[in-house]
Amino acid sequence: MKRSPLSFKFIANACGVFTGCEGTSILSDPWLVDGVFEGSWCHFEKLKTTLNDVKSANAVYISHLHPDHFDERHFDFEKDKPLILLDHGQNFLIKKLEVLGYKNLIKIKDGQTVKFNEFHLTMFAPFAKHNFHNAAVGNLLDSALLLECGGYKALNANDNTLTIDIAKIFKEKYGPITFAMLNYNAAGPYPSCFENLTEVEKISEHNRILLRNYEHIIQIISEMKPSYLLPFAGAYVLGGYLHVKNKYLGTATWDECADWIRQHQNAETQVVLLREGDIFDLEKGSSDKRYEPINKLEMDKYVKTELSKLKYPYQSEEMPEIKQLISDVESASIKMIERCRRLSIKSTFKVIINIDGNLLQIFPFFSRKYSRDISERILECSLDLRLLRRILDRRSHWNNAGIGGHINYYRSPNQYEPDLTLALQFFHL
Repeated sequence: MKRSPLSFKFIANACGVFTGCEGTSILSDPWLVDGVFEGSWCHFEKLKTTLNDVKSANAVYISHLHPDHFDERHFDFEKDKPLILLDHGQNFLIKKLEVLGYKNLIKIKDGQTVKFNEFHLTMFAPFAKHNFHNAAVGNLLDSALLLECGGYKALNANDNTLTIDIAKIFKEKYGPITFAMLNYNAAGPYPSCFENLTEVEKISEHNRILLRNYEHIIQIISEMKPSYLLPFAGAYVLGGYLHVKNKYLGTATWDECADWIRQHQNAETQVVLLREGDIFDLEKGSSDKRYEPINKLEMDKYVKTELSKLKYPYQSEEMPEIKQLISDVESASIKMIERCRRLSIKSTFKVIINIDGNLLQIFPFFSRKYSRDISERILECSLDLRLLRRILDRRSHWNNAGIGGHINYYRSPNQYEPDLTLALQFFHL
């Protein structure tokens, strides 16, 4: 039987397998086991695919360091397995993999094309500092991969959202694009973790953010004109005690995204939906299986009856000693402020952390005493002190804890500054 020039087997979130015309397979972003982002992120439905099922892939593309793309807990491949990576900027991911002993790193520069067996692979650094907010530094992590094989092209953008101008350039320089895999979700703590918002306001913000993202995708495909669109990445639910925040996340199912786009797009792009194990043939323009829509009632039942029982790693640990914790927060704050100074990261907000009723200012300068002042721009943060201890000791990470829904915020005024989010990534000893 004739092999497809290029196909994609979907697994979950941003994970899947590209197979070329000669049988070469490239695995993308393998997150298969529940509990990333400090224990809270889970799949729906529970995956049948295991790491052993995908270990035979000829190479692995890792888009960036976030654990729903690079799950270090279960990243267990042969040390000489070819790993496809963006070679750009600080290279946090490359440094991590080298420490873990991986020796066959295919490092591709921004805009560079390399040949891997029958594939031509082109990689891209972050397309924008931020697509919807002003940022001086912004995105340092994401990448995108363009795969070409047998005359067909697939753009795996995952979390690296294109701008409208970049979409135009893609059509002119790399087009025609057959299969565009574009992120439609706004994974992260907003609005679910923001206590300055009422429940009604959280739902309103949830809807606003999704509409913003859907409209952005419409603009992208109107300019790029791919033959097919796969709503991709950022598909998750929260398990454990944080499952009550699911209805406020800036996310939706890919079914909901597809329905909206089909109703509102003017372009000729066909929206594709896949479930675990479904294979899309780019030449035929069809899947090997009939698509089964997501059952939201079953999804909610599974979360409440099964996933809600999960315990996070920090919940099994002892509470830290408060005096030592405050001392270490001060040290971490000073180091973070110095790192931000070197990177020219600034913010108009004061950042406050609540430690057992003690309000400590940790940015833009440290103070052991802070009194709430409604006239100031503040971001007040609270979290389980066991998790804070882990963050300070670098066993956990502020950014991952935030994305996982573990940190609650009070922000006044309610204005997002991407560079402040970046600054807090350096909060540790």
